[in-house]
Amino acid sequence: MLMWLTIVLTVATLLTCYLGWRLINPAPLTRKWKLVGWALVAVLLFGQWLIRFLGRGALEGELMNLVQWVGYIFLGLVSILVVLMLARDFPILVKRVMTVLETLFGHRSRRPYFIRPNRERRRFLLNASNAVILTATMPITGYGIFEARRTPSVIHNDLPVPDLPEGLDGFTIAQITDTHIGPTIRGEWLQRVVNEVNALSPDMIVHTGDMVDGTVAALNGAVGSLGELKAPYGTWFCTGNHEYYSGVQPWLRKIRELGMTPLNNEHRLIDTGRGRILLGGVTDIRGGSVYPSHKSSPTQAMADAPEHDVSILLAHQPRSVFEASKAGFNIQLSGHTHGGQYFPYTLAIHLFQPYVRGLHLHENTLLYVSMGTGYWGPPVRLGTEPEITLHTLRRV
Repeated sequence: MLMWLTIVLTVATLLTCYLGWRLINPAPLTRKWKLVGWALVAVLLFGQWLIRFLGRGALEGELMNLVQWVGYIFLGLVSILVVLMLARDFPILVKRVMTVLETLFGHRSRRPYFIRPNRERRRFLLNASNAVILTATMPITGYGIFEARRTPSVIHNDLPVPDLPEGLDGFTIAQITDTHIGPTIRGEWLQRVVNEVNALSPDMIVHTGDMVDGTVAALNGAVGSLGELKAPYGTWFCTGNHEYYSGVQPWLRKIRELGMTPLNNEHRLIDTGRGRILLGGVTDIRGGSVYPSHKSSPTQAMADAPEHDVSILLAHQPRSVFEASKAGFNIQLSGHTHGGQYFPYTLAIHLFQPYVRGLHLHENTLLYVSMGTGYWGPPVRLGTEPEITLHTLRRV
């Protein structure tokens, strides 16, 4: 947790300095208003995280919700703003580095020594480009918020299984994941998701982790709608990394109270009378660092498995597929990546996960990676969409 706080505060410091240097300082404002601008940016970037990590009891109820909303929306806006500013500033930086290198290697400038750079013109162009970038950032952020907060799309996905019994051909599994019920996700949005899932009338429902961002005490009432999920062959769950940040043991008890069955490195045999499905689930890959007994193990989830027609593993992170394929699972359902959620993280996520979205074949294991039903942090999605996935087993 200390390392995470250090990273967050370091990023907030860098963002504050960059925005102050390239956006606030050049602006045609008095010194007083520039100081106000610096202070406002710092408060919005630091305040929310400091309250969250150092003083959870400092603000309560609706006031805390408002602080979270303002902080996360501002963070989303700043993320987009900084990307556009960097796109402008990077070529300028490269040009200045080249000028310095030319000077070091003895190349004389073509500009006469008595002609100095026109600083007023540079400041004008910088302020003009800042105005254009700010103008573009606002509607982009607004659209991103709309995309994140809307009712998730239903993605229909076929899972082809060789030699699947005819009785299981057409068996449906509704997958939700990364709901991140917490600071800005609860209430009416969650009810819409539950209604949408139930309207699909799936044979089975699975939640592949990161259900919450917060403790049971804080979110006990917010998760109640999940108890309304209904399917003939049950509602199942595997832990994500955020369950471990939020108190995994109390949440596992709460999940059972909601009528969901968590699978922690274990399996269940589901006999439909027309075929047998081995459903396994593993703890998050990082779970073992919090509870040694929660070390993720697809091999353990498959151990002593009875005879079955198809095996499915619920694993929060796609990286579990390497061991899942060795353990002999036919299918793995995952989330975690959010598809990157919004640019530039839609590119950066590929550095951390081997599979980011959609259907893949890893050795003999089919892997589906959902882009997530909710979002984490800023309520923004660009280039990705929130999804509820309806998987259908197909005989091939």
